[in-house]
Amino acid sequence: MLTLRSSYIVTPVISIRAVPAVPPASLRLRSMALALMCGLGLTALLFAGASRLEHDKAALSFEQRAHARLFLLQQGVANTVGSLASVNHLFASREAVSRAEFHLFTKPLLERYPYVQAISYLRVLPHESRAAYEQALAQLKPGAVMTEMRDGKPVPAGVRAQYRVVQYIEPQAANEAALGLDTAYPAQDGNARRIAYATGQPMAGPLVPLAQQQGQPASARRGVIISMPVYRFGATLGSEASRLAALQGETAAVLRPSDMMARILDEEGSHADGLAMRVYAAAAADTASLVYQSAATPGSGRMVLPPWLAWLYPQRPLTFQSHIDVAGQTWLMAADVPPATYAGDHLASLFTLVLGTLVSALGAAWVHALASRNRYVRRLVDERTAELRELYRTSHLRERAIEASVNAISITAATKGTPVVYVNPAFERLTGYTRADMLGQSPRLLYGGDLDQPGVQEVRAALREQRDVHTVVRCYRKDGAMFWNELSISPVRDEHGTVTHYVSFQHDITALKAYESELRHQATHDALTGLPNRALLADRLLQTIHHSERKGHMLWLVSFDVDRFKFTNSRLGHKGGDRLLQAVAERVQLAVRPVDTVARMGGDEFALMLLPEPGAMSPRADQLQRVLDCLAAPLHIDGQELFLTCSVGIAVYPDDGRDPGVLMERADIAMFRAKETGGDNVQFYTAAMNDRLGERMLIEGALRSALERNELVLHYQPQTDITAGCIVGMEALIRWQHPELGMVAPYRFIPLAEETGLIVPIGAWVMRTACEQLVAWRQLGHDGLRMAVNVSARQMTEKDFVQSVAQVLADTGLPPHCLELELTESQVMNDVEHAIAVMHELKKLGVLLAIDDFGTGYSSLSHLKRFEIDVLKIDQTFVRDLTVDPDDAAIVTTILALAANLGLEVISEGVETAEQLEFLRQHGCRQMQGYYFSRPAPAGAIETILRDDAAHTAAV
Repeated sequence: MLTLRSSYIVTPVISIRAVPAVPPASLRLRSMALALMCGLGLTALLFAGASRLEHDKAALSFEQRAHARLFLLQQGVANTVGSLASVNHLFASREAVSRAEFHLFTKPLLERYPYVQAISYLRVLPHESRAAYEQALAQLKPGAVMTEMRDGKPVPAGVRAQYRVVQYIEPQAANEAALGLDTAYPAQDGNARRIAYATGQPMAGPLVPLAQQQGQPASARRGVIISMPVYRFGATLGSEASRLAALQGETAAVLRPSDMMARILDEEGSHADGLAMRVYAAAAADTASLVYQSAATPGSGRMVLPPWLAWLYPQRPLTFQSHIDVAGQTWLMAADVPPATYAGDHLASLFTLVLGTLVSALGAAWVHALASRNRYVRRLVDERTAELRELYRTSHLRERAIEASVNAISITAATKGTPVVYVNPAFERLTGYTRADMLGQSPRLLYGGDLDQPGVQEVRAALREQRDVHTVVRCYRKDGAMFWNELSISPVRDEHGTVTHYVSFQHDITALKAYESELRHQATHDALTGLPNRALLADRLLQTIHHSERKGHMLWLVSFDVDRFKFTNSRLGHKGGDRLLQAVAERVQLAVRPVDTVARMGGDEFALMLLPEPGAMSPRADQLQRVLDCLAAPLHIDGQELFLTCSVGIAVYPDDGRDPGVLMERADIAMFRAKETGGDNVQFYTAAMNDRLGERMLIEGALRSALERNELVLHYQPQTDITAGCIVGMEALIRWQHPELGMVAPYRFIPLAEETGLIVPIGAWVMRTACEQLVAWRQLGHDGLRMAVNVSARQMTEKDFVQSVAQVLADTGLPPHCLELELTESQVMNDVEHAIAVMHELKKLGVLLAIDDFGTGYSSLSHLKRFEIDVLKIDQTFVRDLTVDPDDAAIVTTILALAANLGLEVISEGVETAEQLEFLRQHGCRQMQGYYFSRPAPAGAIETILRDDAAHTAAV
């Protein structure tokens, strides 16, 4: 609750009551009674005062005797601890101390302090030195081994990494049981020792059973061990870490605390002082830690008051407790005196009681009454003064807290218009309004004209109901700048419960609001392109479906991605790929209307929601074509000219679904179908695509384990010399023998392998297997063969592709000129400069290079001239109808003439008839492959063909 600054004037009010007249007799009786009562009271007071002085005297005498005993104990303990320090100095003064030196040094100390059970040197011993230690111990004490305390008895020590054993102990005869004892187990005083090791000071442990006192009562077998670390001679001990590193053992004194206390007190003859005394080896009185107890000796020749008189002197227990520092441990000394009332202690009070009963009663009563009134008045004044001081201090503290608060605070009066009566400096900084500007004004000044907001209505309702409110409102600074204000208002009530003021706490959360807005934008938009993401697209699609359902309109959900983006991204790098995606997003946005939605679904996949144009019931194809035309225009990224194509899938509402999730799924299915058909095309969703998608997912899942299960095999198709009629080479063709699907054709899984990246390990396996097979055939005498292996575009983009080819040649021992790598025309034209660089490195290895499916791409003669190729392979689409189609015949003859002029070898693919073979022979084609000579076959069948071909060649 806040208190406003006010001034207070305190005026004492004295009430005077009129005393009625009293008859004279009654007044005398009252006076006599008053005099008697005052006299008795004064006598009792004097008696009590004298008794208190006597008690204080006895208590002072008791404390003096107790302090005397405390001093004796502190001095005795300090002397004992000093003796241990002198033993420790012996080890610190020399590098090694012999057992004889230890005996001579400790003997006078033991004679001086007979309550010291033993003084020992404990050595820190690693387990590796245990055997040598026990051997030396056996020489000193035959049959002895290292021991430890278990259940109060010494037993052979267990195996541990490190021990702390008793090396020397004096007197040895009385403490022979402790020689060789591992004091590190059980770790009863580990904390005390750790402190001693770290500080180098002596430190006492808790009460422990003593191995030397077997056969004695349990109370007599308890002792206290005071330890002091021994460091390596000459070690630097400037820090805790250096001390711990130099630790090599400790000196310890085993004390019998009960004997020590008795000895110290007996030497000074303090047992005759009438005190009962107890000493605890702990900071609090605990029976388990009691180490010394003595009973009080009653005084001789002193007269005890009889019970009928002793009741005037109620016994007040005299107790004394003080702590003793015993080598870093806190012990407790407690003392008291037996309850007894002696006449000699109370002579003064008895004399006062007897002689002063009547004489000094009246005066004592008057003094007592006057003193009582003075004390009452003084206490009342002090209480009122203290209340005023506390009120002022509290008010001042609250005022300073409000002034120093970083939150804006204002106080308004609970009157009409709620005028402002106070604002703190933070309010001035937040709003720009000074205190003079706001005093007497309504807080509505901060709202400007923006009163139609929910927060303002909440504030008005809270003021009407006189309750707390917490809300967020838009406020405006003095310069007109808007800020979001987190506002809390609480009513202030007086002692009658009436609301007198309102206290407002205000906090600027404009930055938080901006951050929340940014988070909402990030949650619904793609960070790279700024386009709506999948979640926002789904939301807009749902709203648009509801609108289209009411209007009876159709809408298209278009899913498209950039063809061969992974290849392009690997060439441009991730940053270049990001710029490419941003450019795609910009072009698509320029090609659509504001009512259409463009979204990025992830990676290179985008989605487009197309609505009908005004007056139409369904979107038109030209709306989508504008988008595709924009994307098809040349694009320059990082100095490279790119031509983009897209695979597009379309799902139509309501024909293909009425749910946003279903539409997006089916648009994706249609898009995948477009990619399967080679890309750069548009597919509308059909029900049959679901079946194809299921097959695609089955094949993709099985393909990932096909290599591991050895399901892939190679078939080989011979390449023959048309003129000589002999086999000059083989083309390796991959097949997949699936245990359930059977023989899977390459067109069903090769595009999937390209898309998923599995083509890289599959292509490497094909190259190595084909080279190994050719080496095997060469060893059988077929030396003139070459092996043609197809290389995918993904393999070409691998940085270590050329190195992997060289490694295969080196591992198999195949001559480089026997390996022919076939590159498709489309893949080398996708990135001409990169293809030229790779082909140049391959030619350095000595391998042959061929352009496969020549004539189906868009290479130019200028590019062909720069390619370091050896063979052109005419695609079978031209060979199939060359005998009946003049155009195909013209294309084939042109390719043959071009190759002849460039000095390139030509292989015609797909030769299936004698007419095709004859045409090729007449026009100068030297080599061919096709079903006319042989279908692709496994290696075993090819060996038979090779033997027959060799026999035929030899016969010719």
